[in-house]
Amino acid sequence: ANVPWYKQKCRVISIAVVLAMVVAVAVVVPLALIQDGDKNDAVNSGAPEEPTSRKNPEREAAIAARLVLVTPGGNETLMEPSTPQYRALQWLVYDDEMELDPAADHLQQRYLLMVIHFPSTKDASVDSRQWGSAVHECEWDEVQCKDKMDLMYEYGQDDIAWTDDTPQRIVTGLTLRQSLGGQIPEELSLLSFLQYLDLENNKLVGSLPSHIHELHKLNTLILSQNQLSNVDDIGEFKHLEHLSLSMNNFKGPLPASFENLKHLKTLDLHTNEFTGDLFQIINDFESLETIDVAFNDFNGTLSPLIGNMTNLTTILLGNNQFSGSIPEEIQFCKLLQDLSVEANHDLGGIIPAVLGQLTSLVFLNLSTCGFKGPLPASFGNLEKLKFLDVSFNNLDGALPKELGNATSLTTLGLAYNEFDGFIPSEFGSLTNL
Repeated sequence: ANVPWYKQKCRVISIAVVLAMVVAVAVVVPLALIQDGDKNDAVNSGAPEEPTSRKNPEREAAIAARLVLVTPGGNETLMEPSTPQYRALQWLVYDDEMELDPAADHLQQRYLLMVIHFPSTKDASVDSRQWGSAVHECEWDEVQCKDKMDLMYEYGQDDIAWTDDTPQRIVTGLTLRQSLGGQIPEELSLLSFLQYLDLENNKLVGSLPSHIHELHKLNTLILSQNQLSNVDDIGEFKHLEHLSLSMNNFKGPLPASFENLKHLKTLDLHTNEFTGDLFQIINDFESLETIDVAFNDFNGTLSPLIGNMTNLTTILLGNNQFSGSIPEEIQFCKLLQDLSVEANHDLGGIIPAVLGQLTSLVFLNLSTCGFKGPLPASFGNLEKLKFLDVSFNNLDGALPKELGNATSLTTLGLAYNEFDGFIPSEFGSLTNL
């Protein structure tokens, strides 16, 4: 029978549709099976799954728009899959169980901490910090925070541009030990309210990143036990109160900017190769409480201005190249508990009797120097003294019987001198030796 032309056209179209569906099924089903198989293979082999960055592009874009503002290197760094910045972005978008809104006031702060965290997660001790858990980052191990209102009261409302983006809980302290290597993370400089930063016992090398000097609120910086070699701009931290650079690779004179650190209370430089005249730089550091520069190559004399450092409790100068004598002005350091100048071979003269006025002394090491003359009888006033070592000097004369009054002594070193006479019977009171 003759089929109208329009019905013939419909029949052709219908046949074409059916054929297209058959072809589609023939292609899609095997492809799906292949993809499922690949996915299962990836899971079974431990290989990473396909990146999740395509799952929620709107949320990712909104979060990325805020994070790029605090990413050194900008969008290029943030979107590069090999960077910790990209990894932190993906974690915030898809894996963070806190599921922050893109407008959350502490989004950037949380991101910066995770950028610091991700390069270090190969270390088992780092994983024990439990960073990335579903609580506020201020609850993570080794993170200290203060409330925004407390900081506004501490710093004033006019000196800082407080905004709605300023977190209600602000990171002010970090302790990151045995977890970092290479250069000091630049992201630290973006935690602008940091007051306390402890990076002891890592594998950090090189110098301080330039932007870290923007941490104008920093008062404690601990960088000991690393492999750092340059802190030329350390003086930019003009509000520092506690500084530890011990056990690094520092050599040569202290940087000129060091003179700006006049608020220091703790100066810890031991076990480096610093040189030069230390007291020429710190003469007017009158807030100092602790000086530990042992095992360096400092030279020069001990300044009489040390008497103005009346808050000193600890002076450790051993194993350097200091010369001259102990200044009489040290008598004004009434809080002094620990004094050690051992193994400064050109430091000598008469041991000043005024040391006996420092009745808070617990530890006194004057060994292996060039001291001569008698051992001061005034040492008998040191009732709290537990350790006294004057061995390997050129001391002479009789041992003072008054020393028997220092009944807290547990260690007494007198060997390799030129004392004469007998051991005083009063030494029998030293029952803790």
